[in-house]
Amino acid sequence: MTLAIWLVLGACAIAVATDVVTRRIPNALTLALAAAALILHGLHGWAPLGVAVAAMAAVLCLGYVAFSFGWLGGGDVKLLAASAATLGFPDAIPFLLYTAIGGGVLGCAFAVATGRLGSVFRAVGLILRPFAYQGTVAIKPTSPTMMPYACAIALGAVAVALSHTSAPFLRLHL
Repeated sequence: MTLAIWLVLGACAIAVATDVVTRRIPNALTLALAAAALILHGLHGWAPLGVAVAAMAAVLCLGYVAFSFGWLGGGDVKLLAASAATLGFPDAIPFLLYTAIGGGVLGCAFAVATGRLGSVFRAVGLILRPFAYQGTVAIKPTSPTMMPYACAIALGAVAVALSHTSAPFLRLHL
């Protein structure tokens, strides 16, 4: 495994611990990971550094949209962006894909564990209603239950790490 993967795994372990307990991801953690990404890729030249900066900027822009809709927290977006920049190309793409899959699986498990699966499906239906019925508007859920998304981000990082070691079938060939 590369140093980049170890850095992301370490940051994710700390983020999971703090997100589960305090429901926050420290800015110092994401800033340190982003700085490590820039230093790590900067040592390899301008092209890897540019790719890392582009990955960070793209994830921050898309994450800002998710944050503005209330789908992700600010710390989650910053951790995703810093992790994607640290992993660089091509590992950032499977990392984001596995994070999304992990988030869906954990979200379903979280809804079942809290006894809110029915209300989650109703809320998703209200949000997606404009796609089924023209002229209607989405209705924001009244009492959302937020899940510590650092767990899903850590699952994405673990999947990338496994793809480099004991589970090469997880490796996406880009």
